[in-house]
Amino acid sequence: MAGNSLCKSRKNLMELKIEHKGLVDYEPCIKEMKQLIESQPKYHSIWVLEHKPVFTIGISEKGIKENKESFPPLIKTDRGGKTTYHGPGQNIFYFMLSLKDVPFKPTDLTKNILVKTSEVLNVYGLKNEINLKDPGIYIEHKKLASVGMRIRRNYSYHGLSINFDTDLSTFNSIKPCGLDVQACNLTDYIDINVNKLISDLIDRYKELITKK
Repeated sequence: MAGNSLCKSRKNLMELKIEHKGLVDYEPCIKEMKQLIESQPKYHSIWVLEHKPVFTIGISEKGIKENKESFPPLIKTDRGGKTTYHGPGQNIFYFMLSLKDVPFKPTDLTKNILVKTSEVLNVYGLKNEINLKDPGIYIEHKKLASVGMRIRRNYSYHGLSINFDTDLSTFNSIKPCGLDVQACNLTDYIDINVNKLISDLIDRYKELITKK
């Protein structure tokens, strides 16, 4: 359900805006994201959404070419990493953070996002592994979550996707993020309401901008 909220406390370095955008096309969303960071906002943003089916091609991908006419379309993007799939049933969190106003080094951004995600899974009693070399979270050697970030003008953009109950047959028709691994869904392992998952993750992600 689309909507937005504001979060602010004395311990926060800058206001955080959280927007729930629902199911959206990839390219207009990325265009809006880039426009936001170009405006140099005086606040942090986290967008929560799902994308209509799409393969996105990261800057490290050399073997796959853009093809917007295919289904799902193959679209080049400027995030880190290789090729991955987005589609309904996959929850995406985009982080537009002012990196001059967070309590960690920009080089720690990807790690910190993965750590906060892993903490939520640990609360659920779900054993998982963070991989920083091929950034993501793995369960039983299958990839549950992927992260690819970019920094421009001291702001981060792009983010993390976590497979809740998405179309794995399409996802696994490629090598997820260029790896010889299969993707998996969270619902393969635990019974949880998607709204609770999103709420729990947002609560952890708020800690990214909070002073220690």
